[in-house]
Amino acid sequence: MIRSRGKVSLILYLAATVLFVAVSFYLPSESSTSFAKDKTLTLKTCKILAIRNSSKYESAEDQVEAKEAKYESSVKSLKLKKKNLTTFRWSPLLNLKFPEKLTLDQDSEFEFKPISLQYDIDVAEHNINDVKLTEYQEVNNLYVEIVTLQKMISFNEMRVETLEDGVKRNTAKLKLGQANQADVDTMTAKLKSVNNTIASDRRTLEADLKKMTKKVGMDVTTGYVFEDPYIDARLNRDMLEPLIEYTLDRDETYYEACIEETRARVQLQTNFDLMKKHYGGDTNMIASYVNMAISGQEVNKKGFKADYKKFLEKVDSYWTGKKKICWFIKIPRLWLKGAIDGTRYVEDDPNILYQDVLDYVSAYKDKEAAEEDVRQAVTDSFNNYVSVKNSYAQYQTDVKEAKENLDKSSLLNKTGKLSFSEYDAEMSTYEELQKSLIDTMKLYTNTLHALDRTTCGGVSAILDGNDADLQTAKPGESYIEEQTAEGAYYYIKQIIQKTEFEVNIYIPEDFDVEVTDYELWVDNIQIGSKTPKDGKIRHLALTLDDIDEVKIRLYNGEEFIDDCEIDPQSVSGPLNVITGYDIKTVELEEYGTYEAAINEGTGLVDITISPALDDIKFFVVKNEEGIALGSGEPASIQTGLKHLQLVAFDLDKLTIELMNEEKEVIYTARFDTANQKVVKAITQ
Repeated sequence: MIRSRGKVSLILYLAATVLFVAVSFYLPSESSTSFAKDKTLTLKTCKILAIRNSSKYESAEDQVEAKEAKYESSVKSLKLKKKNLTTFRWSPLLNLKFPEKLTLDQDSEFEFKPISLQYDIDVAEHNINDVKLTEYQEVNNLYVEIVTLQKMISFNEMRVETLEDGVKRNTAKLKLGQANQADVDTMTAKLKSVNNTIASDRRTLEADLKKMTKKVGMDVTTGYVFEDPYIDARLNRDMLEPLIEYTLDRDETYYEACIEETRARVQLQTNFDLMKKHYGGDTNMIASYVNMAISGQEVNKKGFKADYKKFLEKVDSYWTGKKKICWFIKIPRLWLKGAIDGTRYVEDDPNILYQDVLDYVSAYKDKEAAEEDVRQAVTDSFNNYVSVKNSYAQYQTDVKEAKENLDKSSLLNKTGKLSFSEYDAEMSTYEELQKSLIDTMKLYTNTLHALDRTTCGGVSAILDGNDADLQTAKPGESYIEEQTAEGAYYYIKQIIQKTEFEVNIYIPEDFDVEVTDYELWVDNIQIGSKTPKDGKIRHLALTLDDIDEVKIRLYNGEEFIDDCEIDPQSVSGPLNVITGYDIKTVELEEYGTYEAAINEGTGLVDITISPALDDIKFFVVKNEEGIALGSGEPASIQTGLKHLQLVAFDLDKLTIELMNEEKEVIYTARFDTANQKVVKAITQ
């Protein structure tokens, strides 16, 4: 009778279950409706929305506009002020004002202030990216925190189900004498603790969702699913130095220190040049101290102060004593002293150059200290990443081993070879390791985000793969009808931190000609080396005063395509590439090849010729007027020609006289710059 009732109860239970499932299938539940409405909110979307909603980012952009407006108004005001001082003025009331000679303070203001204001704009523009990186890190950490809390809540809810089932089962066994009260009490206490943890995590999650809502500017507390934000990166130790260099190019604190060092150097150089122009050779008394400071050497402050005092006395010495104007009349020389003669030129601040030197030395040291701070910060952050990565890997191994042990314990428990308390202990160990693994995943991801912030996006650049940092044509003269391709551009970026610049090019995928590599040439001197089209050419900054031509030379493999002249003072511009030719070629007689290189240490241009004919032993290079460059003496093929001003000439317009061993002219040639060959000169 009892068995019959048990079967009936089982049948009724199964029927009720089937009915419940069927009804649940056709009636939309709250959870299914919610799921249908949920949309995925990605980390990338959150970062974009956070920037759009950021008052700090908007303020940083406003600062740029404010600095630009100040620059425009100040420059205009300075021009009017200078014009007012240096021109004749009068009013209807006959208030006449004659042109004034400017003091050092006024000269310096007119020359240096616009430069200083431009530096302020540069700092404000650079700060925009720093603010963006800060916002990104805050969103990254908050997003990871939200997803981690969601995972921990789900994990603990599963533990609650397991614990509730265990308490229920062991309570039933307790009545049959198959369990003890201590086990039930332990499981009940653990259940209460886990429920408390869930409640606490839910409160924290609710608060974090509100923070994210405020960050992105829309309600994300409901209706959104957050994607898995955990990232993994395999950063090797050999990536550390490139990351440091990447950071030095972008770090805000170091950038500002570089700006201040540059500002101090420009002010020192400006004031020294003005004083040198005004005082002439007398400035030699203090020139060595200025040069030592600019070259980064330590300056003897006591010696400099003493010599600077002597310098001021020297420039005033010309107006001491008396001057005889006739055989019996003498007047004090001071009466002849002009408005800006002697120390009157610097009367607003007689020690201005002395202070400029000290200011520059201090700024230079601050820059070096800032660079060291960046290097140390990146190194420490990288080492922390390595430590956390190793910990994360160890937890992965521990969880895997714990899972294997748990599976073995489960089999032993089912066969009665392992008690429930022993199995439960194994289960607890596995659960704690899983929890620790989730925490470590969060720590590992946040550590990568911290390293990314420290390196100013360097880790992201590596993961995304979007940073490139981390030829002989046939000789002949061509008469060409040009057809140009459009869509190619060049970009120039000034790296003020290292007084360098970067050049890179953009070639669209559907470009009319295939471009694989490029070179940078300045007045027919190659700068850097041949570079792939997606790479960058980086070099020390060049002065633009004496430069006539800057061009990008394009290649398809080893095949020369075209030379595109660019404007070095623009940050970007089009590359006008000739793609079509109507060519009529006259074969040229070749005498050899040549190389032209700038020695950055001496500033000399070195021309070497590799002759194709054995009888060529010496050569002379002449300009368009027929004047030999250098000393005029024939240069040996073995040593080449070194000349300081050769860069100022267009190599295409120079003539080469090739000589035999007796220094007799046997060939007249020219430079074929398109192919770096020495060819027969064209005679009219």
